Amino acid sequence: MSSNHSAIDSKQAEQEALVADWLRATPEFFERYADLLNEIRLKHPHGGSAISLQERQMSILRTQNQELNRRLGEMLHFGSRNDKTQKGLVAWLLLLMRANTRFEVEAAVTSGLAEVFEVDAALVLPPQPFFSPWLENPLCGSAKELPAASIDLLATQIAIDDQWQSLVAIGLPLSSTAAPAVLLLASTDANRFTADMGAFYLRQIAELTAAALDRVRAYEPASA
Repeated sequence: MSSNHSAIDSKQAEQEALVADWLRATPEFFERYADLLNEIRLKHPHGGSAISLQERQMSILRTQNQELNRRLGEMLHFGSRNDKTQKGLVAWLLLLMRANTRFEVEAAVTSGLAEVFEVDAALVLPPQPFFSPWLENPLCGSAKELPAASIDLLATQIAIDDQWQSLVAIGLPLSSTAAPAVLLLASTDANRFTADMGAFYLRQIAELTAAALDRVRAYEPASA
């Protein structure tokens, strides 16, 4: 029985394909039989009522336009946000260039990045060997979804605020020490930092922060 149904379905699909090909090749058909556009009834995509072919086409076009408008709105939103982020990063970079001590560099990092990224905390954590994996693979995402072991490592260096819902911990490649420091960004917004977000800005920020810390020899080993 199932093989018979398959054969019938296959035959019907072939016939429908022939009809579709013929209609594509004969657009004047609907000029000669214009009334068919109103006579043919199709199921409404959002209900059980029947609508004409023209009405169905208009419904499809409206749906496509709504989707295009949604995507355009998203592009404008992210474009505007990216422009704002770039301007903020330039202002932050100027602060970083003017900093001449470890205190000034860390102040520029913490206050500047908190403003640029609109986050609730931006901190520089001193070098530790166990920060090394975060050089290549930054910790980034919802606090609830991040590995508990990683959160526990951070907790050995700083008190983790219960209000922090998303985090970034990215290694700072210092030339003055074998172990990297870490830049920690935290937000009360669970969607501010996500696991799939692009790391382009974060890596640039980490490199610039590390260069500024190296410039003022922030973590240079004390001479004997």
